[in-house]
Amino acid sequence: MSNTIVPGTGDWSFGLAGMVYEPFILTLETMGYRRNHNLFICFYDWSQRIEHSSSHYLLKTIAQAKEKTGSNQVNIVCHSMGGLVSRAYVQSTTYKNDVDKLVILCTPNAGSPPNYSYWTGGELPLSTSGKFNFVHFYMKMYLTYLSKRYKSNKIEVIHTHFKGLQDIMPSVDYGNYLIMNNNGDRTFVDYFGMKSQNKWLDQLNANRDIIQNRNIDVTLIAGTEEETIKYLEVVSSQSIIQWADGKVIGGAYTNIGDGDAVLDSVFLLDGDQYTVEGTHIETLYKSESILRSKLRQ
Repeated sequence: MSNTIVPGTGDWSFGLAGMVYEPFILTLETMGYRRNHNLFICFYDWSQRIEHSSSHYLLKTIAQAKEKTGSNQVNIVCHSMGGLVSRAYVQSTTYKNDVDKLVILCTPNAGSPPNYSYWTGGELPLSTSGKFNFVHFYMKMYLTYLSKRYKSNKIEVIHTHFKGLQDIMPSVDYGNYLIMNNNGDRTFVDYFGMKSQNKWLDQLNANRDIIQNRNIDVTLIAGTEEETIKYLEVVSSQSIIQWADGKVIGGAYTNIGDGDAVLDSVFLLDGDQYTVEGTHIETLYKSESILRSKLRQ
């Protein structure tokens, strides 16, 4: 969080997400890391497109880390959307051969269906198991803030002021994920016929072999055994602006996920793969032994 995202919130910090990430930073510090010595936090403007976050924020943090440590390479530990920010850099033409290990926790590498609902409808009109979901809570709060601040059509506001959201919708590698309910007759919506394709992530994933070709050591950690949306049920919408490929009325769930990202989406990349039982947030804290092993601290 910062004034860049929400005016009046001050300099860069975790903001409300501090309840999630400060304990994780403390975990890394118990492993021997020291903030601004050999541990550097990359705050970034997640409201912008992912490539913007990568080139304007991640590159600066990596440069700072190399300068302070005198090392030619860094290890990146990233969570959720941060994994796509990191991939945008290591797969880019501006990559400087300066990443040794890439540890990715709970990143929806093939995208995540709820983001279709947020991007095209401005909400997620579904109830889950009743267990608190921090990501959905944060999304609801931020989208409400945008609507109140700009007092305009909420979809136009989201598309103008939360452009990064479109980059985490499902990609072609996720597969068809919308189920059209036509008076009780249910059929999958063909991804290639959708108006809201995630072409950015399609391209990133089409070139994902670049990561291995650049000899980056990849570790993927996914949470599982949590109720997670796998498909969305939709009906035809008459709105020109909202619900581009159907209005969300229901969902199909799986326990092979962390409550936000399904396992197959996280494990789209090649690399060492680990699962832990836990939510999108709990996985951070339950991965300490894996991190110790992979980072050798």
